[in-house]
Amino acid sequence: MNETIARELEHGPDARLVDRRRAAAYVGVTAGRFEQLVRDNVVPPPVMVDNKRRWPIALLDEARDAVGSSMQPRAVARDDADARPCERDAVPSSRELPDHAWFEQRASFVQRVRRSLLSGNEIRLLREFKLLKQNQISMHGYYGSFEALMVRGYIVEIDRKPPSSRPLVTYRLTAPGEQVIAALKDE
Repeated sequence: MNETIARELEHGPDARLVDRRRAAAYVGVTAGRFEQLVRDNVVPPPVMVDNKRRWPIALLDEARDAVGSSMQPRAVARDDADARPCERDAVPSSRELPDHAWFEQRASFVQRVRRSLLSGNEIRLLREFKLLKQNQISMHGYYGSFEALMVRGYIVEIDRKPPSSRPLVTYRLTAPGEQVIAALKDE
């Protein structure tokens, strides 16, 4: 973290909206980790100003406290049989398991996708498989439409290469996905 940027943001009067690099420095993490925190809803999503992503400093304070508290060592209760596995291990885990709210949000997303029809973006992505005449596509970044297609069982993720902020993800078409593509009309 660049401490000069952090000090400047804490005391600067005109620093109400900041870019990703400055927001990450303010929260106390790298830019890649900051992107991960945004995807995990630990950090609020950005606002768009002149087609640029900006984060209000006021909203980053809560994320800063959450990140700071997660980096402090925790007391480990070894006698408690109900303790989570990562709290029972002698070596602290580098990645904490998602909490109950994350699982509820995930279940809600899966139910919403299963009840809805294919979206325009999902159809467009399936058409790309058809247009390229391949059963595999690699994309930089993470997209909700691909996740929805995975929930529907039309594609599966077979590979993911770093960096975590914009990984190269490879998706493969499944047999049900091929059936849907065959049913799509050509434009």
